[in-house]
Amino acid sequence: MKVYGILDDYILVRQDVSRYVISYGIEQVDETHYTWYEIVFYKKQKPSLSSEEIKDAICEDINKQTDEKILTSFKWNNKAVWLSMENQFNFKAAYDFAIQNNGANLPVTFKLGEDENQNPIYYTFETVEEFSDFYTSAMLFVQQCLSEGWQRKDSIDWDKYKPINQEEDIVD
Repeated sequence: MKVYGILDDYILVRQDVSRYVISYGIEQVDETHYTWYEIVFYKKQKPSLSSEEIKDAICEDINKQTDEKILTSFKWNNKAVWLSMENQFNFKAAYDFAIQNNGANLPVTFKLGEDENQNPIYYTFETVEEFSDFYTSAMLFVQQCLSEGWQRKDSIDWDKYKPINQEEDIVD
């Protein structure tokens, strides 16, 4: 969950009577406003958290955000492209076949995604060059998203995240 607001007494891991709140990725928006991400654990389900569990939760959250970005944020020629794993596989299979067989499978049509009104967006690739531009752009986008996710995880100072349990440091 991304949070927006004024930063007062920022604590990376805090708890109240019923939950733990883990914060990460703080960024300053302007002079007094910040954004950050929070993960909530409820004490009934998880009475304590080790440093490793905190790290795993943050990494899993960053991975989910990275996957969502890959899935929904790629645009090619101003067309939204849904880069699910299945679509990536289908694009690769058709692209590899086109490259290996001098475009013998072309033209080939794919549903790239949907527009803002949920109408399907289809596109027919007529040439190897056009398909190559599309596929290369998509794979570069995926690699960029993965790289950004790795950088986010690598930039976290994990020593700041200490294990916690219900009896310690309850914040009202």
